[in-house]
Amino acid sequence: MAPRQIESDIFLVPLGDRPELRNMLNPKGELYMVYAPLARKLFFVDDEDLPRVDDGVLSQLRVTGDISRFFSRIHHVNDLQKLAVLPNHTCNFSCSYCYSAKGRSSTVLERGKLEHALDFFFDPNRLAERNLTISFIGGGEPLLSWPLVKWAMEHSRRLADERGFNLLMTLVTNGSVMNDDIISTLLRYQVLPDVSFDILEEAQNKNRRNFDIVCDTIDRLCDNGLAPSVNATITPDTVVRMEEMVEFMEHRFPLVSNMVFEPVVSDVLFPEASDLKAFYDRYLDGFFKARRLASKRGKLVTCRIYKNVDSLVERGCPSKFALTPQGDISICYCTSSPKEKMYAKRVYGKVTDDGVVIDSKRFDAIHQINVHSFPKCSDCFAKWHCGGGCMCPNDLYDESHLDAVCIFTKEMVVRTLLERVIPQIKK
Repeated sequence: MAPRQIESDIFLVPLGDRPELRNMLNPKGELYMVYAPLARKLFFVDDEDLPRVDDGVLSQLRVTGDISRFFSRIHHVNDLQKLAVLPNHTCNFSCSYCYSAKGRSSTVLERGKLEHALDFFFDPNRLAERNLTISFIGGGEPLLSWPLVKWAMEHSRRLADERGFNLLMTLVTNGSVMNDDIISTLLRYQVLPDVSFDILEEAQNKNRRNFDIVCDTIDRLCDNGLAPSVNATITPDTVVRMEEMVEFMEHRFPLVSNMVFEPVVSDVLFPEASDLKAFYDRYLDGFFKARRLASKRGKLVTCRIYKNVDSLVERGCPSKFALTPQGDISICYCTSSPKEKMYAKRVYGKVTDDGVVIDSKRFDAIHQINVHSFPKCSDCFAKWHCGGGCMCPNDLYDESHLDAVCIFTKEMVVRTLLERVIPQIKK
C-alpha cells in the first residue's frame, strides 16, 4: 500500500518492516503512521485499528483557517533576511562534483556594487525584521578575494550597528587559504567558518585534493577558538563510510562538533535512476548510523532534508538575495554565472552604478516555483518538509531520477520522525 491522503494535510503512511518499532508496538497486521504535518502530530495504527480512524480521531489532527500562517513570510524581496555574497568565480580546487565548475572565470565582484548591495540589504526601511544573515560563499573560493571579503565584513558590521540590526555572518571556504589576518578578522566580527571537507584522506584527495592543507586550516581555526562546521559531500565512495568519518573527526578534530553530510547531486555518477536509488538506500542507512554515533560523542550530523523536518516549507530552499560576481542578483547562490544553463531563469535583479534594481515580477515568478508547482506533490505526506525539492536536482535530473529523489525524501522524513518518536515510546 502506498501512502495516501486521508483528508487535507492528514496522511496515512505505511511503515513496512521496521523491526524495532514493530517489537515495541506489537501491531496486528500492517503498521501505519497517521501524520498531520501542519498540526505537528502523528500516531500509529495497525490493520485492526484502521477502521477506527474516524472523524472524531481526525478532528484532533485538523488545522483550520489560512494555512499560509505556517510558512515563511517572504512575499517580496523586502522580506529577505539572508544575503549570500559570491566574491568571485575563481577557484584553486577542481572538485569532481562541483555545481559551479561551468561558471569559472576571472570575474571578481566590484567593491562599488557590493557597497550598493549592502546598503540595500541593511536599509531599515526595507524590512521590519532586525535579524540578518550574510554568507560569504562560492562560486569560487571567497578567500581568494580576501581584501574585498575583509572590507565587506567590516562594513557589514558597521552598518548593522549603525542601523540597529542583529547580524550573523558565516564564511564557507574550501580550507585552502588561511592566515593570521583572516583569523583575527573572523574573531573580531564573530564570523562563523564552515569548511568544505570530505574528511577521509583518500576521498578528499580524489574529489577535492589538498587534504593536508585543509587539515592545517581546521587546526588553526580550532586553536584560535573558531572550531568550524564541516560540510562533507557524500559520494558513492564514502556512502558506506560515514561512521568512519565521524570517528576520524572525533579523533583528529575533537573540537569540531557540527558536520553536514550532504548526498552528492550528479548526472555523471548515476547514469541510471536505479543507480541513484541504490545510492540513496545506502546513504539513508549510513546517515542515521553516523548520527547515532555522533550523538554518543556529543557531536551533530545533519543534512538539508533532515533539518527541513523541523520546519514547514513551501520551497525546497529559502529564496535568497545572492549577489553574483557580475553584480546580478540570483534566487540561489548555486546559480551564479551566465555560463550556467539556468542562470537567466534564476536572476531577478542587478546592481548598477546607481544602486540595486529589482524586477519584482521576475522575483515573484521565480519565488513561486514551489510545492504548489508540481502536481505530484499535492497528496504527498512529505510535501511540507520538501517544498517541491531543491532547484539543483530539479534542474539536473530527468523524471525517473527525480522519482528516486522523491522516494529518498519520503523515507528520510519517515526515519527522521521515527528517530524522534521512538525514544518517547520507550519511556
